[in-house]
Amino acid sequence: MQRTISLRVQLKVIQDVIHEAIILGSGLAMFEEAFPTSDQQLAQSLKSILTSANSLKLPLIANRVERDNIYSRHLTNYVTGRVGKMRVDIKNTAAAVVPSLYGILRVSAENGARKSFVESLLLQMNFIFPRNNITDSNTIRRNEPYLHPAIITVLHNFFFKGPKSFGKRFSETFTSSSKSSNAKEVPQAMLALVVVGIFAALKEWEGGKDERDKQEYILNAKAGSGGQKYHSLMSRLYREAQSGIGQSSGALDAQVPDIDFDGME
Repeated sequence: MQRTISLRVQLKVIQDVIHEAIILGSGLAMFEEAFPTSDQQLAQSLKSILTSANSLKLPLIANRVERDNIYSRHLTNYVTGRVGKMRVDIKNTAAAVVPSLYGILRVSAENGARKSFVESLLLQMNFIFPRNNITDSNTIRRNEPYLHPAIITVLHNFFFKGPKSFGKRFSETFTSSSKSSNAKEVPQAMLALVVVGIFAALKEWEGGKDERDKQEYILNAKAGSGGQKYHSLMSRLYREAQSGIGQSSGALDAQVPDIDFDGME
């Protein structure tokens, strides 16, 4: 078993490389692969360290990382651990706003009513849709997937809030999938991180099933079903996440969201 040495006792140049690599690794999780396999995770961490060392003009460190597997593993452990913690931090950010933005505390805890309400939010992923009345399932707006205020709030609070936020650091990395508009979009991986974080926070109130693959499938299917609608959604999320302003409040697999694609703008 390999023991990780505290980063604080490493040479300053190593600390600088790792700190920059953690930011870069977080960027890869946000823009490329939110929930990588162990092999993908190792590749992301290695890529981040090499990019960091080269950008800081430290070729000796980059060369050693490439030829010394033990040394490389020690450094990638720092990055892998910290980037992995980001997912926990997103869930904690979600946990802070979920009770109020979903109206959970408005529902009585007696006779299991609150638990049933949370279950209804998780059913068909109803929690991704905004409502006119946050506790009334009859007011759900299925033509506005992923535009629930909780999603926009967590996006803003975790990724876009403050001058040193990820959104500011990677402002030039956001792109558009549209050929007719250059409006920047929230990347699929970033949205998946937030949705899974909210799902995990809601599961605590229900008390998980892993939503990662399904979430990516839904997003990919949506991209193929209507490119301009996909662009409109993701660019709107980007705009609203930057400001932190979101609108308040057939037979289907019980876990697949019932999205009104035709009604989307």
